Amino acid sequence: MTFSRNEVNKVLEGYEAVQYEARKSFGMSSLLDKEILLLDGGLGTTLEDDYNIKFNSRTPLWSSHLLLTDPDLLEKVQREFVKAGVDILLTPTYQASYDGFAKTEINGENVDFYEEICQYFDLAVDISKHAFNNQSGLVALSLGAYGATMSPSQEYGGQYESMCDEVKLEHWHVARIAMYWASFDKVDIVAFETIPRLEEIRAVRTAANVNRHHKVFKPYWVTCVFPNDDDRLPDGSSIANVVKALLEEKQWEDGVEMKTPWGIGVNCTRVSKLQKLVRKFEAAAQELKVNLPRLVIAPNGSKGQNYDSTTQTWVGVNEDDGEWSDSVADLVQEIRQRGKWKGIVVGGCCKVDPDEIGKLKRRLDNDR
Repeated sequence: MTFSRNEVNKVLEGYEAVQYEARKSFGMSSLLDKEILLLDGGLGTTLEDDYNIKFNSRTPLWSSHLLLTDPDLLEKVQREFVKAGVDILLTPTYQASYDGFAKTEINGENVDFYEEICQYFDLAVDISKHAFNNQSGLVALSLGAYGATMSPSQEYGGQYESMCDEVKLEHWHVARIAMYWASFDKVDIVAFETIPRLEEIRAVRTAANVNRHHKVFKPYWVTCVFPNDDDRLPDGSSIANVVKALLEEKQWEDGVEMKTPWGIGVNCTRVSKLQKLVRKFEAAAQELKVNLPRLVIAPNGSKGQNYDSTTQTWVGVNEDDGEWSDSVADLVQEIRQRGKWKGIVVGGCCKVDPDEIGKLKRRLDNDR
C-alpha cells in the first residue's frame, strides 16, 4: 500500500482532531536522563522458544499476531521482562502494519478495516503500559523497517524493489505512525529498528518529525542492522554515511530544523561485532564534528546463528560466544569509560529472553 503526499497530509490533518493530555516532550520522565537504561529482549523469539508459538507465512505480523489471538500472553511475557528489571519495554508492534493486518485471516476473515486495525495498535501500547503495573518504566513504540513487513522479510537484506526511494519510504512510515495517533500520549519514545538502507534512515527521521506543528514531539531512536562481515548496512552504505544520515542537520521547506534522534545505534547484530561497530560510529561522529546522542545497542543472543527469512528458521553452527550478559556488560563498561555518548540504552534482540535480561541487569548493577 502506497500513499501520495495529499493522502499523507489528510492523515496528518486528522491528527489535529485527536484530543489528549500529553506529558512534556523531553521532560516526561526522569528515567530518560539515566546514564544507563535497560531495554527488553526478543519478544518474538521468546514466544517461540519458551511458549512454543509458531510463526510462518500465514502470520506476517509475527509477535503482533497475538494481538488478535492471545493478547494476555503478550502481556505475560512483557511482565516477565519487567520482573527482570527493564526500564524500557518495546511495544509488540515491530512488524505491525496495515498491509500485515490486511493479509491476516482470523476465523476465515481478513482484518482490513482501518479503524479496527488502529484499535489493535492501541491495544499493543496498552499491553506494554499495563505490564509495568504502575511501576516506573518507559514505553517505546517499536517500528520495524519497511523490510520487516515484507514477505519474506528484508530487514537483513534491504532488497526493497520498487520501494528503494526516500519519498515513498517517508510516506509509508508517516502513514504507519498516523495509525498510532490516538495512543501517542501513552508512548514515551519512538523506536525505529533494524533499518537496512540509507534512504530509509532519512525517511524515518522525517516521519519522526512530522507532527512538528502539533502539541507533542516524541524523542526517537534509530537502530541499524549489520548482518555481514564488512561493517556496512545491507545496502552497502558505510558507517560514516550512516552517521551522517542520522545526525546531519535537516530542515523543512520553511527552514525549521528537524530534531535529531535521541539515540542511535545497532540492533539484531552479533555481540562480537559491536565493539568495532561502535568505535566506527564514534570515529565518524568525530570526523563530522557532531555530538553523539545516546547509544542504543540490542545485540542478538543467537551465538552465531542467523535467521533465514525464506525458510523462517535459524541456521548455522551454534558457536560459543561466552556468556551473553557478561559480553554485553563488558562492552557497556568500555563504552562508558570512553565518554563519547550522552548515555546508553542496552538490551537484547533475537534469542534474548527475560532470564538473559535479568542476568544483564545484575551485572550492570554490580558494575556501577
